[in-house]
Amino acid sequence: MLGKAEYAYDDETKSWCVVLDDLPGVYAQADSVEQARQQMAEVIEDYIIVSLRQNNKLPFFNKKSISSPKQKVESNIAYA
Repeated sequence: MLGKAEYAYDDETKSWCVVLDDLPGVYAQADSVEQARQQMAEVIEDYIIVSLRQNNKLPFFNKKSISSPKQKVESNIAYA
């Protein structure tokens, strides 16, 4: 997934921004490219966890069969 991410430097905020067209609304921002990439990986992980909990389809797994984990998974998700 990270290979499809788009990175851009924002001169106004002086930070790196990352978006992923396959996951609308998924966004990360950090001081360096590596930090932004790490944040994006965490956001993708949280997106997958929430989608599975809500029984939502994951657009990038449309040809694969996946299911929710049997045990409860805790996540630190912040909503803005």
